[in-house]
Amino acid sequence: MTLNEYKEKNKLSNKDLAKLIGLTGKNPIVSVIRYLKSERIPHPRFMKVITEKTGVQPNSFYEEWYEKYKF
Repeated sequence: MTLNEYKEKNKLSNKDLAKLIGLTGKNPIVSVIRYLKSERIPHPRFMKVITEKTGVQPNSFYEEWYEKYKF
């Protein structure tokens, strides 16, 4: 399962997803959007929280990123 699939399955907004995984700062919603669009891979600290709270595995982020940015 990807983070996008989790978000859709649980009908979460970007804001709710940011709160769930504990993102804070100036604009945590932008970070979530970047994770969802495979523009950014979460920091290991957040990767652990994402895995624990959502069941989304780290490899899903890397697989999506690789598909988007094939070299």
